[in-house]
Amino acid sequence: MKTSIYCLFALLLCSLPVLGSASQITIFDNQGVNSTEDQEVEPGAISSQEWDLEGMFFDGRYLSIVGGWDFVSVNGGIGSGDIFISTRGNVIYGETTPSNNLLNYYGYNYVFDVDWQNRNYSLLKINAETRVTLGSGLTTSNPVSYYSDDNYNNNGELIHTGTFTYESDLTDDQTGFKGGKHYKVSEFDLSGILDSNGSFIAHFTQECGNDSIMGQVPEPATMILLGMGLLGISTIARKFPL
Repeated sequence: MKTSIYCLFALLLCSLPVLGSASQITIFDNQGVNSTEDQEVEPGAISSQEWDLEGMFFDGRYLSIVGGWDFVSVNGGIGSGDIFISTRGNVIYGETTPSNNLLNYYGYNYVFDVDWQNRNYSLLKINAETRVTLGSGLTTSNPVSYYSDDNYNNNGELIHTGTFTYESDLTDDQTGFKGGKHYKVSEFDLSGILDSNGSFIAHFTQECGNDSIMGQVPEPATMILLGMGLLGISTIARKFPL
């Protein structure tokens, strides 16, 4: 029985959609009506491919994001936000908030403070007193960015710095998503902050909040319970074939 559970756990991981060697970890962002993020932006937002955030991927160390959105460019004066990470479980998202600069009550405890044009980042540990910026348009995709200001101490503890990889003009066949043209940013290193469970929740949006993307790697216990459920279903199916 134990062997069967671990085999199912491995099968579940291997059966997830992949991009290169990474598995897709995208979860519903609580906005819109689609359970998948491809071809979906937030209600009331510009709905073209160039704003579409499509998927998050994880390979055991590095986080990647794919979208019709060109992460490193500025579209109509609007750029990309930062990448927020929680290693502590559930977070608050899909919330409307009235200000443009609030404390981090969303529950994230790390953030990749990204310099998109120079393709580098600082991974920071943050807390509830850390200020974040919010969407200049839609605010249901918050938070947007770590509030960086040389004149303001924003409670960010530096974990490490790094560079990320940027790929453009990817096709539907290369990404597994629709829309004809896609971009990918990758190699955001999570290895220094994950515990033995390796679980986390990730969040990204544009400065306007036009679309948001969420990703989650659950605790192994959750995957084992799912595997047990699938094992039970397969057993019943064998006993009572259609």
